Amino acid sequence: MRATINGKRVTDRESLFALLQQKLNLPADCGKNLDAVYDVLTDPGKDRIITIKHEDLLRQRLNDYADALLQMLEDAQRSGHVKVIRK
Repeated sequence: MRATINGKRVTDRESLFALLQQKLNLPADCGKNLDAVYDVLTDPGKDRIITIKHEDLLRQRLNDYADALLQMLEDAQRSGHVKVIRK
């Protein structure tokens, strides 16, 4: 599965989780926190390629939470089920 997280579409945490829900096809019961997203992303058998676009806007709009998001994605990448591409 391929997904793009576009910083232009994120204005706050709520819009971030709505975008993650849509683009990553997260289950309805997935919590709106990065730990829950990490658990879904590292689930064996569901490989994903996630492209991050406009990272500068993510950082501007989410501040430290953008760092936490990007770190979570890097950690998920180490599971072997996620590939992160930063553009």
